[in-house]
Amino acid sequence: MATKPQNIESIEKALGEPWAQTRERLEKAGGKDASHKELADALYPQFDGVVANHGWWVQGAVVAYEQEIGRRVPGQRADGTFDVAVSRTVPGERGEVIDRFAALIDGSLGGVDLDGQPRVSTTPKRSFWRANLVDGTKIEAAAEPKGDDRTVLALTASKLPSAEALEERRAQLKDLIAQV
Repeated sequence: MATKPQNIESIEKALGEPWAQTRERLEKAGGKDASHKELADALYPQFDGVVANHGWWVQGAVVAYEQEIGRRVPGQRADGTFDVAVSRTVPGERGEVIDRFAALIDGSLGGVDLDGQPRVSTTPKRSFWRANLVDGTKIEAAAEPKGDDRTVLALTASKLPSAEALEERRAQLKDLIAQV
């Protein structure tokens, strides 16, 4: 069943053309018979140097097209799994925020055990906490400074097997982020 993408207006604004024109470009690139990669590869050079962050917007346009033709539903990745993310601005420095989040995870998330030890890393822009779960899903916490001792915390669960699992995990992530 096809889904009307919710982000069409943003894509139109970013790409500087009506959705009908972008859809036509994708259909000329093979449309529903082309893979996600084939569609993105065809659209990518058309916006290179024309649109800021064109790769990101091209990916968004291809995903919107795939939703429109019924190839995927919101939150679904090209491999058929689902991702969900929640974010919130919280008080504290990014390292402290990651530590507070990590303290909430006591070897499992929503009753699913961690598969090995979490991985913590830092870049000049963000701090991360990542873990695999024994059911094959993954969780990531990313913290980015927002100034004045505030941090944007984004929690992402990926490789979820279904839209139902996505909604269950979304509720768990919202509960976690509220506790940080």
